[in-house]
Amino acid sequence: MKFLINLLLCAIFFSSIQADTFTEDFFKITNSASKKQEFIKRMIPLVRQANENVLVERKIVDDFFVEFKKNRNLEDIDADTIEQMKNLAKKYHIKSITNEKTFKAKVAPVPLSLAITQAAIETGWGESRFFKEAKNAFGEWTYSKTNGLIPSGREKGKTHKIKVFKSVQDSVNSYVLNLNRHEAYADFRDLRVVLGEEFNGIVATSKMLNYSQTRGEYVKLLRNVMINNKLTEYDFADTSSPEITATSLTASI
Repeated sequence: MKFLINLLLCAIFFSSIQADTFTEDFFKITNSASKKQEFIKRMIPLVRQANENVLVERKIVDDFFVEFKKNRNLEDIDADTIEQMKNLAKKYHIKSITNEKTFKAKVAPVPLSLAITQAAIETGWGESRFFKEAKNAFGEWTYSKTNGLIPSGREKGKTHKIKVFKSVQDSVNSYVLNLNRHEAYADFRDLRVVLGEEFNGIVATSKMLNYSQTRGEYVKLLRNVMINNKLTEYDFADTSSPEITATSLTASI
């Protein structure tokens, strides 16, 4: 338990360090090629941190089910672990803490190349107003009356806004959680389970139809941007602590 707490504290610490990755100097870059390179460079640690946070949670999940399988009795598992599992179940919209299949499908990392590609498209490589003003890297909407920026040209009668985040890291964390729990991306998660280590950004694009109203055209755009900018090379890089790695986790699903 102490080991898990230390991992979580480290994740929070590094998350706070990386929260200000996109500082004013980034927005002063005028050369498009240089800005693309810098965007990728600055986005990578944010996505890695989001995945690291998920891996910490996955360790809690895996350890819980090792204990639970011993005798199928929740009463023999310590109260702190049960509380952690209840919190994770609430976070990931899972009805029962003993639903191992759903936990392991939902609590897993997102391909680095997919996240970078979607962030590049949604922000225009960091040029969009919503990225600059709302720190929103993935075009996430909100219907909050107190939070959000109204999109230019929003259709009459529509009430959605672009969600405002405190940091780009918060936006990345929210994006990863969105893919991991929203019903629109159930196929994404199912394919991740089936393919394990072979699940990468290019493969994942096929399950992003629901991310945009353009559906198939959006998938084509994702693949083109990903391939043309050689982003697939970042998939399953060494992004975590020696105790937990993205490769070992996906192999265990």
